Amino acid sequence: MKKIALVLIAIAIVSTAAIAGDMAKSGQWGVQTSLGVASSPQPISTLGLKFMASENLAVRIEAGFGSFSPGGSGSSTSSGYAFGAGFEYHMTAVGGVSPYVGLQAGYGGESTPTPTGGTSTNASNVSVNGVWGGEYFFSSNFSWAGEIGLGFVSSSSGVTGASSSSTIGTGSATVILTWYLN
Repeated sequence: MKKIALVLIAIAIVSTAAIAGDMAKSGQWGVQTSLGVASSPQPISTLGLKFMASENLAVRIEAGFGSFSPGGSGSSTSSGYAFGAGFEYHMTAVGGVSPYVGLQAGYGGESTPTPTGGTSTNASNVSVNGVWGGEYFFSSNFSWAGEIGLGFVSSSSGVTGASSSSTIGTGSATVILTWYLN
């Protein structure tokens, strides 16, 4: 049974490498969309740009907005936003997968009305994360990536008189789709 599983895994790896596309080239621009769990209380989808400054170095910026409604009677809708920028250093690709490390910084916030209709709270956070991920190229113009971030987050609850908090640890887990334009 183990031999059959190993053979199936080997076939999957070879098939994936056989259909993989070329890597992005220096000077290419890409449009990205991502979905992930970050240091903010709610996940936010983002839209961004990525520029391959060289064969190994990419620079990216992103922005996102989300609206969340927990449902049920008396529930209120909260909204969140996020902005970020960072870079990726890509290592040698194997089978269409380019592993990378990088650094990103971001700012996010969330506005939540109180259930009684009073003033809303405006939580915010600032983060700096080191990221590790891999980008798989379906073609030279389309890729899928997954990454995790480890870093520092400083959060404020937005409640008057409440103190802010700082954490160090897992800051994000993200799935990114990129469409390279040129």
